[in-house]
Amino acid sequence: MTMIRTLTAAATAATLLATAGWSQQATTNDPADFAQMAGVSNMFEIESSRLVLEKQLDDVEVADFARHMIEDHTMAGEKMMAAAAEEGVNVPTALDDEHQAKLQELQQAEGDAFRQAYVQAQVEAHEKAVTLFEGFSQQGQEGPLRNFAAETLPTLQEHEQSIRAIANQAAQ
Repeated sequence: MTMIRTLTAAATAATLLATAGWSQQATTNDPADFAQMAGVSNMFEIESSRLVLEKQLDDVEVADFARHMIEDHTMAGEKMMAAAAEEGVNVPTALDDEHQAKLQELQQAEGDAFRQAYVQAQVEAHEKAVTLFEGFSQQGQEGPLRNFAAETLPTLQEHEQSIRAIANQAAQ
């Protein structure tokens, strides 16, 4: 058990360092950049959560979280597409290379290794999303996407709290 805690702590520390660097780059005031970053993030959270259901993970709490992510992020994606269309901005329809690689890593993992990797990926994804949405809702160009960011931010913050609680339970 001590080994698991040590590995979890090391992974968390590595993620925090990586996220700190990304967070500095994760803000934009340009609607097209925001739509690109938010769209890819949204797709990754949905696709990685679908894997939880496909792999029939025994952890009920993680499976419930995954279902919640699919539902909430599908709805958010639809709202974002409508807001982007109003602004004449395109939303990506495929994952970027970074997120595709993360998804492939998750696809290859099994059992507890998959659970840990999924939880960590969701912690990281939600940290980045909250940073992005906070920045754009405060400093983004006025318009439908900025309104979308402001309206969606509280839900993303709730998701981040939920996945952090799941991650903390696993670390104990």
